[in-house]
Amino acid sequence: MGRASQKQAERNRERVVETACRLFRMRGVENVSIADIMTEAGLTPGGFYKQFASKEALVNEAFALAFRQSSGSWEKIIKRHDANAAQALTALMQHYFKQRPLEQNCPMLAFSSLVSNLSSENQTTDVYCSGVETLFRQFSAEVLNASQQENTKKLSEADALVLFAAMIGAGLLSKAIGHTPWVRQMQSAVLGAIPES
Repeated sequence: MGRASQKQAERNRERVVETACRLFRMRGVENVSIADIMTEAGLTPGGFYKQFASKEALVNEAFALAFRQSSGSWEKIIKRHDANAAQALTALMQHYFKQRPLEQNCPMLAFSSLVSNLSSENQTTDVYCSGVETLFRQFSAEVLNASQQENTKKLSEADALVLFAAMIGAGLLSKAIGHTPWVRQMQSAVLGAIPES
């Protein structure tokens, strides 16, 4: 294979992973076929197995990409408020609660139904768990940074776990039943638990 065609093959592969990531976040893995992905990527379905061993292999790469995207998005928000960790944490949680297009669904929520039906030894479960742990570490670091500011309530990692769980839970309810007044009230209560600077 020539250098140009090898580069094209790499670009095509990246396009397939990016397309799968977007479609999986929008519709769920169970509702997206290989043909859907390849057609959406502008490629022939027959070329899939030249690039991937299986749909599961693609799922794992798409999940990893979705978590990297979320982590990168969180990192940008935190950096914008670098001078004040409590503001950074508030901005991060407000971003999480924001209504957004389906292709930007939180991967923790978008992929949870699939992963909950897999064994704990499954590679897809490992990819998912690793992504969730990465996001939690980012979140926890901001909680601990915020609580170290002067005149701020001190929080522990256990507090970070509770805040993270509350944020994800309120996000799940918003996704499931919509941005109702009750859900908005719940989100406000979660935001109210952030230490003030």
